[in-house]
Amino acid sequence: MFKHLHIVACSPRSGTTLLAEVMATCFKVDKHYDHEVRFNLVSAEDGQILITKRPKDTMYMPAIIDDDPEIFVIYVMRDPRDVIVSRHGKDKGMYYSNMRLWRQMHACARQMYGHERFLEIRYEDFVRDPDATQRLIAEKFPWLEKTHKFSEYHEYAQISEKSITAMHSVRPIAPTSVGVWTQHPGRIKGQQMIHGSLTPDLIECGYESSADWERVLESVEPDLSRSLYPEKLYFWSRISQYFNALRKVAMYRRKRRSA
Repeated sequence: MFKHLHIVACSPRSGTTLLAEVMATCFKVDKHYDHEVRFNLVSAEDGQILITKRPKDTMYMPAIIDDDPEIFVIYVMRDPRDVIVSRHGKDKGMYYSNMRLWRQMHACARQMYGHERFLEIRYEDFVRDPDATQRLIAEKFPWLEKTHKFSEYHEYAQISEKSITAMHSVRPIAPTSVGVWTQHPGRIKGQQMIHGSLTPDLIECGYESSADWERVLESVEPDLSRSLYPEKLYFWSRISQYFNALRKVAMYRRKRRSA
């Protein structure tokens, strides 16, 4: 059997690409994939350490983590306001994620809180103090062997073209993208009009202590631009997603049993 460390998130555009590349560079890893891959489509040899990432696989992990003692999950949490104003490198003209998806993914992650093979990493903590985040990961998963400091990753990284596209460039880890939502208040107001106040989510996750932050939106024109992901999942879409999840989990279980 091999140890499979899978990085998931509250949403795409939460920093999973950066974290996966940093971990593959700064820990001794036997295998990792060029960019993003679903949890059930990977393989490794006995005794190896495999690191993969796919943000939206959060929805499958509650059913997997109890069933497979060789899978370990890192969940990347990020301020939803910064998530929903982010744009992907392939299409800078469109917002990538939205509050519907963030809430769906976070609800799945909450089911794993307290699990011995689950670790939450805050994107904001990671980019402000990468070496502290590395120590946190190493303490949780002591079988990981450090090769470089997270803060020095850019000096050693060999990044795939797909990851460079997603991250825009290879550079030192820094908190330059924390709080970028303040530059897009119209997007935040538009998302609140569609999905309701973000304040309960922000208070629960420790990003705000009250609704006072919403005052900055009072005189702002809402931006109702569409996101890459749909703002709502209608009945048949929810049913399809549910059975698709069951199928992927079942396929994974069969694959692991036959390994």
